[in-house]
Amino acid sequence: MFDGLFPLEDPGAVFAVLFLIVLLGPLAAERARLPAIIGLVVAGMVIGPNVLGVLDQNTFIETLGYVGLLYLMFQGGLDLDLDGFAKRRRDSLVFGVATLVLPMVIVTGVCLWLEIDLLAAIIIGSAFTSHTLLSYQAVDRYDLTRNRAVTATLGATLICTVAALLILAVAAAAASGDVGPIFWIAFLLGLTGYLALMLIGVPRFTRWFFTGLGQDRQIRLTFLLSGMGLAAVLAGAVGIEPIVGAFLAGLAFNRFVPLGTIIEDRVRVLGRSVFIPAFLISTGMILDPVSLVADPRTLVLGGAFVVAEVVSKWLAADISGRIMGVSGPERGLMFSLSVGQAAGALAAVIVADDLGLIGEAEVNAVVLVILVSALIAGVTADRYAPMVEAPDRSDVPLGNRVVVPVSNPRSVRQLVRVAAQVAAPDSGAVVAVNVLPFDARPDQLKTHRKLAETAEKVALAAGSEVTTSVRIDSSTAGGVLHTVVEQGGSCLVMGWKGYANAREGLFGSIIDQCVSQAPVPVLVCRPGTEESTERVVVVVTEDELDPGAQLGAKLAFEVGARMAAQAEVDLIVLTEVPASSLRPAMAGWSIGDAANAEIVSVEGVIGRLNRILEPGDVVITGVPPTTSRLGKGARRLARAAGDRTVVVAVPH
Repeated sequence: MFDGLFPLEDPGAVFAVLFLIVLLGPLAAERARLPAIIGLVVAGMVIGPNVLGVLDQNTFIETLGYVGLLYLMFQGGLDLDLDGFAKRRRDSLVFGVATLVLPMVIVTGVCLWLEIDLLAAIIIGSAFTSHTLLSYQAVDRYDLTRNRAVTATLGATLICTVAALLILAVAAAAASGDVGPIFWIAFLLGLTGYLALMLIGVPRFTRWFFTGLGQDRQIRLTFLLSGMGLAAVLAGAVGIEPIVGAFLAGLAFNRFVPLGTIIEDRVRVLGRSVFIPAFLISTGMILDPVSLVADPRTLVLGGAFVVAEVVSKWLAADISGRIMGVSGPERGLMFSLSVGQAAGALAAVIVADDLGLIGEAEVNAVVLVILVSALIAGVTADRYAPMVEAPDRSDVPLGNRVVVPVSNPRSVRQLVRVAAQVAAPDSGAVVAVNVLPFDARPDQLKTHRKLAETAEKVALAAGSEVTTSVRIDSSTAGGVLHTVVEQGGSCLVMGWKGYANAREGLFGSIIDQCVSQAPVPVLVCRPGTEESTERVVVVVTEDELDPGAQLGAKLAFEVGARMAAQAEVDLIVLTEVPASSLRPAMAGWSIGDAANAEIVSVEGVIGRLNRILEPGDVVITGVPPTTSRLGKGARRLARAAGDRTVVVAVPH
């Protein structure tokens, strides 16, 4: 009845069946109390050429599946907490070495025990030293991407994948007799050049692109995905596994895709709904249940490989986790992320097969490991992820999410530019908000939406991501403060006219309310008339160096360092005290930035400020020690700075 109907060849029919599986596979798995990834893998096996034959491994499915594999590693690089990784490099190194050495030793030993030749055993062992982040979606779903154990696992992914590649390349070259000085020179030069390109060249080019041609989110999304593909192609060209290239591409773009932004959501949704499901389905389609159970040697090898791989990965996660001091569920999460094997492992044994070192039984045994490891990864992720608490987000960087109210067309560009410069070093986002009363007229809503669009264009042009909203609230100050809390703001930038009369208090009634009640630092900004930033000048008076007053100076210096780094201009510190007295205090504020700042000592600095400043300067100062001096000192500084931008940093 169905002769000639299957496999489907019509593109529309193939597309429809593929995405019906994407829809129904996870639902069926959920009913069976199994992880979603198992539903997709099993569904792929059932409709694949080895069972029902509804779909064949055609170019379309193979391409989508391959892109899905690249995307899994790409997403891991995008989500890696770079600051946490920098602070805990030891964790990644410990786990990376453990999850490399233990599987290599145990799996290779099992292979030798099963009378597999030494070179073939080494290649099979290298296949299981690396891993594919099959259970990463569960980690993402429970908001654990910045958990310490997850960060260590993502860092270890790069270490063990590159090391596994090196082992595979050397073993394959030895099998073919190509090992020699030329091989090593070419390989090491290619690897070094590629790493420099991806970790130094690509981030710089991306920053240039995002501030120039890439000011549209659709263009940015296309740039990111094409960058992932090109990184994989270049990796293959220099003898590096393409999945390593995809992971490095994610690292290179990490700072340009802030969490919780529109561009991050688009990248994530595309992967979740298309690429990753297609990869899991295509993995299932290569499984042949008959061949897996018909050959006794395949079952013996597969069972031995599964036990060796699972035990070694569990030991690596458990031992490393105990050294790191993480909890039992976190060690389980490390195991879940590192136990999964996919096409990377299959590719390694295919190399051995092509060299004539192993046969079909060994290849099918590795396919069995892929299926079982996917099941184990999904089950353990669903078990351990709910038991791990999401990391505390209270100690977030200053530029994580910078909230800026925009209501004045004349100042919106300068305010958003300042907010973007503060956010950029942390790969943060700008939250531009308009607050209107309950009785706002439709024409007011339209005007303020246009202001929000202007703010979005300015932030994108500065290379930062931005979220905009028009908020209806009972008061302007209340609307701003509610936005800070709801959006998880880390800093608030408020526009200021540069003066306040006696009835308005320090900066003005609305700003004063926000300063007194905001749960985050506030940057009170008097916009200047100049569009570009030529220098950043931090003014530090003698009063601000008192022990109880240094928080303001420290915040002002941090803001100045961020703005100077983003604008790529000089950072100048004007102070009333000798440079030799200020430098020790600055070292406690920020050692790296302090070393790069130029300190200029000037007696009566505010009185002489107008003669020192140059066109394009941005002037920053911290909060003085008393509220009575806060308003007066800020107004005096604003007058002395003329038409330049002035920022008063008020710590929380």
